[in-house]
Amino acid sequence: MAGKSVISLDVVIIVLLIACDKYACAIDDCRTHQFSKSINSTQMQFTKEAVSREYALNGQFKSLQCCSKGYRSVEWFKNGKPYPWSSSLILYPQAENQTIYTRHATVNDNGNYTCVIRNDTHKMEHIIEFTVQASLPDSPLATYKPHDQYIELGNEARFYCEAFVGSIRLPDSKNFISWFQVFEDGMEQNIKSQELIRREDDQIVGALLIVPAVELHNYGRYLCRIENGNAAHRLEMSAWLFGTPVHARNDSLFPALVLAISAVTLVILLMFAIKYISVYATSYHRRDKKLCHSMNSSESIRIREVV
Repeated sequence: MAGKSVISLDVVIIVLLIACDKYACAIDDCRTHQFSKSINSTQMQFTKEAVSREYALNGQFKSLQCCSKGYRSVEWFKNGKPYPWSSSLILYPQAENQTIYTRHATVNDNGNYTCVIRNDTHKMEHIIEFTVQASLPDSPLATYKPHDQYIELGNEARFYCEAFVGSIRLPDSKNFISWFQVFEDGMEQNIKSQELIRREDDQIVGALLIVPAVELHNYGRYLCRIENGNAAHRLEMSAWLFGTPVHARNDSLFPALVLAISAVTLVILLMFAIKYISVYATSYHRRDKKLCHSMNSSESIRIREVV
C-alpha cells in the first residue's frame, strides 16, 4: 500500500508540473517573436505587436500581455481603476508584471485593460478590450489587424494578423490562416515564408510574415485570410507595402544630375544647329557662286553673238 501511495503521489506531482509548465508557456509569451530592432536595444518600447482586442470562452484560461522592455515600472488598470480590482485576472510576477491572467474567465472580467510602462522621463500605454464569449464564435474575431507600411528598398518589412477562433474539436473541421500577396489583376499568391502562431490551446491563431530585405516585387497589397472550420466563416484583413514616395526623396545629387543632363542636351542641340546653319550657308554660297558664273558665261556668249 505504501508503495502504491508513493507512486500515486509521484503521478500527481508530474501531472501538476505538466499543468504548471503548460500555463507558464501560455502566460510568458513575451519572449517569442519579438521585433528584430528591439532585441539589442535598451530603449523603452513594446517588443512585439500589441493586440487591441482579446477574447476567451467562459470558464477558460486567459492571459493579457504587455510585452515591453526598458521600463522602470509597469501598471495595470481595468476601466481606469488600478490593480487590484474586482476581476479574476491577477498579475504574473514571473513575467515581470507584463502579464495578467486567470485560469477561469468570467463575464465579470469584461472591460478595458490598460498597461502603462514608465521610465525616468517617458510613459507609454496600451489598451486591450477584453470580452468573454459564452460560446464559440461562428466567424473568426480579429484581435490584431495589420497596418500599411512604408519601407525603403533593402529594409525589413513585417506584417502580423491574428484572430480568436475558439477550439474546434471535430476531426474534419480545422482552422486555417495564411498570408497572400494580391496582384493588380486580382490574382493571389500564397506566401510560403510565413510563421503560424497558435496560443492558448489553439483558441487564438496568428500569422507572421517577414520580408528580410524588400525588393521592388514585394511592394503591393497583402491579404491575411482566416477561416473558422470552413470557407463560409471567413475573416480577411489587408495591408499595403509602399515604397518611399518620389516627392519625399532627400537626395541632393538628383536635381543636380537632372540639371547637368539638361545642360549637356542643350549644348548638343546647339552644336547640331550651328553645324546645320554652317552647312546650309556653305551650300547656299556655292550655289550662288555657281549661278553667278553661269550668268557670266551666258552674257559672254551673247556678246560674242552680237559682235
